[in-house]
Amino acid sequence: MRELIIRAAPDVNAAMPVRDCSPDEPLDAVIPFSSLILLGVVVAIEDRYGIRVTRDQLGRACESGTSLRTLADMVEAAD
Repeated sequence: MRELIIRAAPDVNAAMPVRDCSPDEPLDAVIPFSSLILLGVVVAIEDRYGIRVTRDQLGRACESGTSLRTLADMVEAAD
């Protein structure tokens, strides 16, 4: 998940802190433009892994702040 986030970032250098953050740390506190990057991650998940992410799944992942754990849970639930 960390590498997908880095690859989806408009500025790779700005996304590098995600490599060392806690799985439960809100991504808004770690990287700029996390909502934009999140959309890139969803597209990458759908394209690369053929996993369809629904609006409801994405909404649940973002309810209390998106983190690496909530994204991983979203992918697990969609799989």
